Amino acid sequence: MLHVGIHKTASTYIQHRLKRNQPFLRQHGLLYPKKRRDHLRLVKALRQGNLRPWGKLLDRAARKGCRPLVSAEILSLVLAEPSRCTSGGTLLADLLLFLERRGVALELVAFLRDQPAYLNSRYTQLIKRLYFGVSFERYLARTMRSGGESACDFEELFGEALASAQVRCSFLPFRAGDGDPCERLLQAVGVADCTGLQPLDQRANAQPGWQAVWIAQRLARRLQHQHPKAWRSPVCKARIREALERLALEQGWQAEPYQGLSAPLLNRLEERYGASNDRFAQRVWGCSWRELFPLPLPQPSPQAPRDRAERRELLAVAQWLLAEGLGESA
Repeated sequence: MLHVGIHKTASTYIQHRLKRNQPFLRQHGLLYPKKRRDHLRLVKALRQGNLRPWGKLLDRAARKGCRPLVSAEILSLVLAEPSRCTSGGTLLADLLLFLERRGVALELVAFLRDQPAYLNSRYTQLIKRLYFGVSFERYLARTMRSGGESACDFEELFGEALASAQVRCSFLPFRAGDGDPCERLLQAVGVADCTGLQPLDQRANAQPGWQAVWIAQRLARRLQHQHPKAWRSPVCKARIREALERLALEQGWQAEPYQGLSAPLLNRLEERYGASNDRFAQRVWGCSWRELFPLPLPQPSPQAPRDRAERRELLAVAQWLLAEGLGESA
């Protein structure tokens, strides 16, 4: 079984809660590799055309009388990537051929969000990690044109899985008020009663606020153009991100979440994804997309400091964070 995200649908929470509940999962016939890196190694091996680690997991699960459960949100993008083994094939096709030879069917579970909410949330995640320094509008334009790290045309991502008789798909709408996502995932894979599932005492992955986004945009561009070595350094970026997240909590910036969507941008998203969403929703749920995801009416957040004093304050924070990342603060 594969839990494939998508990104920004509580995947980290789900993974931590599954990790904590190993006895419960075993009791219900599920084998969940405990370490995050084990799941990512499977993804890496699939990309390399090496299915041996998948075979070892299947063998281990068979010995224990369990079904394996793998969770990696990046799989929502990876499965549609071109195969290294067959011309014109995909990595999903490679995996399905391997499983067919083993006499195993595939269960795929994905939580899906409406693109406006998803892309706004995904942008804040990527920008605070200094993944790029582009504006939200440019990020949307790039995603709508070529997908990339935030591809979210669900027909394109999951059409092959839906068309395969070898795949049992469960697509779960990700919306406020729909219940605990970990329990919904387990119910989708056949665990009817989650009463014994232990809770997870973990702070939510809060949005850092528009101030943090504004700072991250400038830091990313400055690193890229003035400090190319640091721009290529995961350690430097991690130091900045961790310090920025701590500061956002201390300052209470989450009270003003970043919201980059405007009416014109919403219209562009609807033009790009609306028809595809409706076809997908009718095929999967038997209704229109907007019956499940009403059209949002977001209130755009400030895109820049509101006055000179606030600008000076945020620029000073950015300078301090840059020094932290470069290891110059001491």
